[in-house]
Amino acid sequence: MIYGLLLAGGRSRRMGTDKAALSFHDGKSQTERGLELLRSVCDQAFVSIRDDQEAAPHTIADAFGEVGPLGAIASAQQAHPEVTWLVLACDLPLLEKKHLHTLVDARSHASDATYFTSATDGFPEPLCTLWEPSSAAIVRTAIKSGNRCPRAVLKQLNATALPSPGLWPLANINTEADALEIRARLNRSTTVKNITVTYFAQLRELTGTGSESLTTDSETPAGLFEEIRAQHNIPLKRKGMMVAVNGDFTDWTHPLADGEEVVFIPPVAGG
Repeated sequence: MIYGLLLAGGRSRRMGTDKAALSFHDGKSQTERGLELLRSVCDQAFVSIRDDQEAAPHTIADAFGEVGPLGAIASAQQAHPEVTWLVLACDLPLLEKKHLHTLVDARSHASDATYFTSATDGFPEPLCTLWEPSSAAIVRTAIKSGNRCPRAVLKQLNATALPSPGLWPLANINTEADALEIRARLNRSTTVKNITVTYFAQLRELTGTGSESLTTDSETPAGLFEEIRAQHNIPLKRKGMMVAVNGDFTDWTHPLADGEEVVFIPPVAGG
């Protein structure tokens, strides 16, 4: 038996508004659409909430405090220890039912979990994953020891890893730039453009070049950087990084145009 768990208890601090309430498809909130996706492959579907949010039918409140998604997973496993949990983040507008069917069809009862690998770094994608009952003890142990990272826990499990479904199906919406990029893809309004990209510091080392010309359909520097992360297997994320377009520092929401020059500048460590 498979139950679905939609993670909707986050505080959406980077986004500045509740991601679960955002609408990208036919007026449906991300919570409504996420539940629809889960119900297409699960026997029942639940929404994970914080313990200070209002409970409703088919919600599971965090039983381990605010320790992030791993606490939500442990809470669901505690509530229904006999079932397999398909855990899904609420902010994946480009994920489709076919991706969940692929995950469920590949499930192995001999595994503790089944997951997709990330398109950007090849590591597990823990928030679109089947967590078997056999994973519960390791999940609980991790929380007790202060390990809050679901990805790190997955690495400890006997898990089945599936190839990435691509960069965009598992793209989260954490910022306004992410939302702009994903809306453009949903609306099919992206355009192909040629961009010159310059790298500094650690990015120059990771890409093996100081500059390159790219053909992209990304609409923002945020989308372009995610493409570059996937192409060069870059572990760095955008947090703390600066971006400049045509010689001027700008925001990650800048609308890219053909022929522009983009510079990504990672934070410099040291003291």
